[in-house]
Amino acid sequence: MKIKSLLFVSVLSISAFAAERPNLLFIMMDDLGVGHCQFNNGQLTVEAFDPYFKELVAQRQDYTPEQALEFSKRAMPTLNRLAQSGAVFTRAYAPSSLCAPSRLAIATGLSLQKAGVYTNMDVESDGIKPGTHLAHQLQNAGYGTAHIGKWHVGKRDYQVIRSVLDRRNIEKNLSWGALRNQHPEIYNEAWDAGYYGSVVKEQNPLNNGFDYYYGYNNWASQFYDSTLVWENFEHAGRQTGYNTEVFTDKALGFMQKQVGKNKPFFVQLHYHAVHDYLEPNAPDRYWNSFRSPSYNLSNFYAHINAVDQNIQRLLDYLKKNGLLENTLIAFTSDNGAMSGGPSVLPGNAPFSGHKGMFYQGGIRVPLLFYWPEGIKAKGENDQLVSSMDILPTFIEAAGLAAPKNLKAKSLLGLLSDTNTAPVREQLVWAGIHARAWGFMINKSFKTKNDERNKAPGGWAIAKGDYVLRFTGTIEPDLYVEAPEGAAPKIELYNVKQDPAETSDLADQMPELVEAMKTEYLKRTPDFTPPVRWSKEKWQELVKQPASS
Repeated sequence: MKIKSLLFVSVLSISAFAAERPNLLFIMMDDLGVGHCQFNNGQLTVEAFDPYFKELVAQRQDYTPEQALEFSKRAMPTLNRLAQSGAVFTRAYAPSSLCAPSRLAIATGLSLQKAGVYTNMDVESDGIKPGTHLAHQLQNAGYGTAHIGKWHVGKRDYQVIRSVLDRRNIEKNLSWGALRNQHPEIYNEAWDAGYYGSVVKEQNPLNNGFDYYYGYNNWASQFYDSTLVWENFEHAGRQTGYNTEVFTDKALGFMQKQVGKNKPFFVQLHYHAVHDYLEPNAPDRYWNSFRSPSYNLSNFYAHINAVDQNIQRLLDYLKKNGLLENTLIAFTSDNGAMSGGPSVLPGNAPFSGHKGMFYQGGIRVPLLFYWPEGIKAKGENDQLVSSMDILPTFIEAAGLAAPKNLKAKSLLGLLSDTNTAPVREQLVWAGIHARAWGFMINKSFKTKNDERNKAPGGWAIAKGDYVLRFTGTIEPDLYVEAPEGAAPKIELYNVKQDPAETSDLADQMPELVEAMKTEYLKRTPDFTPPVRWSKEKWQELVKQPASS
């Protein structure tokens, strides 16, 4: 009887602890710029928009900067309300300017460069290593775990193509490119079978810390009628409905099941919006509030508003079931906005540049935490943080300890106001520094794909108010302003005073340049050659550069 009593007390204690642990909800949008984000752009004016982006809009689009700013300031009322009673980090960075590397670092908290990851292709050709996703810790601690939406941290599963070839009695393995060029009918069949959204079994979320998966392993998925989506290990067929709503439905369904089991949940809800494909347009229930003469402008903010309204659906469920007060919610974007064409103003304003670049616009992201029971330090925080820090924060909030080898840091001390010391002194980036993913492609002689293949490498280090940025050798006939090519260069900016990076201070502050360069170079011995990217361009990132 004594043993039974002890066991009963132990079970009660575990149940009580489980009841006290917060539920965890990690919401990520795709290619959302700081300037697009309502809770970040309250003081933003059109004068702070990138001048070249504004020039292109004036030439090619049918909306004004003022119209875009007005839409951006009312597209996210739900998140804006959460920000007013949560914590907003105003100096938050993504671990990469590109989606797949950024998502891999967020998932693992580990150095991208040590893994040989500098481009999307490095991730797509290699992928997440078994046991490294931080979701394992939450799953092992009894959380019900789900990943819904974009995955993009694994290799595609060639067995999908192989199955199509087998059905046609073709013994020879054919690459995706060969299918597209030589056998379009087989290419279409493999596409409809889900190949382009597939992931090899060992890198499926179900083998990486998650109990449930509904999503796609690609850079994007169509809003409607997508055949890229998989559910657990099975192809989901042709998706019906609007994917922002479908993904939210799946998240709500998973939450309900966990509540029924009296288990805390960890849900990663990573929306497709607002990556291209941005057409067809959002449903009228979102579009009607953003009608304008400009299709691109109306469509973009309708898709953003759809995410916001669907987040409200999640909040309504949590509140109705008495869960909202003890649910820790994080919201961010994977990198800066693409900015250009269907990705409209303000883009990444007040920062310059866009996705794919080490200008601030490529790596600055919105970052919001909301947790009524746990956040004591509400309002804005200007500490140097990364979206990599989300999962270690969740892990510590769950009463666990994150692995000690991480580059990521827990922000729980800052949120709970129990430790206000800086979580880090600097952040470092290295990889491709390209114009292909936004409006700066218009200053290249090359097409998007050609520029991406020829673009230089770059690195950057942020410390205090300053960012030091290195750009590698620029090839001839690549960029309009350097038709004969250009030698590597180093630039220094005070991004607090000069967020648009217009005044290079390298010549005025050579000692700071050398100090920050030394800090960067301390890390390069751990950099691994790229999985797929140019070894020659990588070499420029690991050697001592000459000062400008």
